[in-house]
Amino acid sequence: MVLAALFLVLPWLSNASAALPVVDKHDLNCGNTFPCPPEIRRRVDFWIMVFREWPTGQVIFHDSSRPERVYAVKNSKVTCRRRKNKKAAKSIERERSRIQNELLLVSKKLTQASPKYTKKELDYLTLFPNRNAREVKNAAYSVRCQQGNRDRFEEALKRYVNYKEHVVQVLRDESLPEDILYLPFVESAYNPRAYSRMGAAGLWQIMPRTARTLGLQLNATIDERFDPEAATWAAARYLRRSTDSLTQKAKELDPNVSSAQINPFVITSYNYGLSGMRRAMGKFGPDYIAVLNKYKSRSFRTAVRNFYASFLAARYVAQNADRYFGSIETDNSFRHSVVVLKQPTSASRASKVFGVSKKELRELNPALTRNVWKEWRLIPDGYSLHLPYRAGQWQEQAARLSKMKPESPLLSGNQHVVLRGDTACEIAQAYRVKCRDLIQLNNLGRRALIRVGQKLEIPGKPKATTVAQAEKKEKEIKLATAESAKNIEVNSVTHQAMTDKASTNTAAVHRDTNGVYQQMINNIKVDVAARKHDGKWVFSIIVEPEETLGHYA
Repeated sequence: MVLAALFLVLPWLSNASAALPVVDKHDLNCGNTFPCPPEIRRRVDFWIMVFREWPTGQVIFHDSSRPERVYAVKNSKVTCRRRKNKKAAKSIERERSRIQNELLLVSKKLTQASPKYTKKELDYLTLFPNRNAREVKNAAYSVRCQQGNRDRFEEALKRYVNYKEHVVQVLRDESLPEDILYLPFVESAYNPRAYSRMGAAGLWQIMPRTARTLGLQLNATIDERFDPEAATWAAARYLRRSTDSLTQKAKELDPNVSSAQINPFVITSYNYGLSGMRRAMGKFGPDYIAVLNKYKSRSFRTAVRNFYASFLAARYVAQNADRYFGSIETDNSFRHSVVVLKQPTSASRASKVFGVSKKELRELNPALTRNVWKEWRLIPDGYSLHLPYRAGQWQEQAARLSKMKPESPLLSGNQHVVLRGDTACEIAQAYRVKCRDLIQLNNLGRRALIRVGQKLEIPGKPKATTVAQAEKKEKEIKLATAESAKNIEVNSVTHQAMTDKASTNTAAVHRDTNGVYQQMINNIKVDVAARKHDGKWVFSIIVEPEETLGHYA
């Protein structure tokens, strides 16, 4: 009856099997470059199972400190990413709580003289051979959800073949271990277009600030984090710096330290940061297991603790792909030719000259931002344009393109000077453009920070406008503004006093697409909602948080 009730509450979950899931042991055979210490082998086994056994349609509930301790594997239509989905949050939390309560009951029974265990409780006890009540109780508060990854890993294997040769060559040039080529399996599943909610991007999941320090272009036109070749060079430079810095630190602490002892720190630094790993090494020496078990930091959490183990697991599964996935069909879309542009060029012109659709050009050139494809920016000169592979290359078309008349900038010419109180999305709304377009065009970053007096370019295609047309448009705007100010009422009371005051302070009244008027008086913005009532326009002030009556007075 208990199980029946559970499935009524959790229709999105179904049992993968009645008994507890088993994490297989694998013959890792790691070698000396990236060792597999006995203390983390079972942790590696768990991540191998995540990559080879459980698909994204399954969620795994396990111990965050001892990942190999798996309590349940469930078929699920929602993921463990609870922040994205309220339904997932409730469902995942409900299942996690169920397991937690069952473990707490087991820990309580372990303190009793003659306890009686259910079949499920006995299954749980197989995961705790010491039968220590405190250990079980602590584990109850460490239940974690992990999504399966098998199908995603299989897709990564298809892409991996295309990038392998270039990545290996770059690693050799930087005198780095070739096995680092398995790191993108963990970072992006070898997807050059991968983008994380934290802002990391590309094959190597590089953050914006790090990208610039590594020499990558990152602006409104180009984001080289999405260029697999450029990003690989940047990642190799980071790993070279990390290796040199951590080797120096390790030798200060232990002159006899080996590269095999340092390499786990190097790999972990790619996730945790170089400074963080130097601090950890400074506390516990070049002993990776000691750091893993004893180092305490607010940011040294589950993902960091599992990063090296998941890297070892990805290496193992990729090296044994035939065993777990059979024959893999490769994706040949990466094979391409390259033409270096000699002058700025629009996407439309490039498409026409080379006879390649914009869609295909976009697929081949992920580093070009959407501003290029929306015709708001030109592809800059010096850019290596990727084209479909052609044995004879594209010399004739490239020569013809370089002789064509230079194109003018593609921007609409609209600019907005930021006033106090403005936000990026409010400005976008006022100009009837998408907020994300405005943010990307002006390279404002994830937080979309703007400053008073800053000039923002407004997205839009260029329009030929004569002087007469411009003057006519200006008169229309003035008339519309005057009419809007004339008709503004607040709670059906005439707003004439406000507009009189506004006129002496060079006020500007705008209406956005939602019928909300914005009136600027001495740099104070007033939002007024408009609606019709009995044939009359009625306007209401929209009060923002922390505003007072004195603000409007």
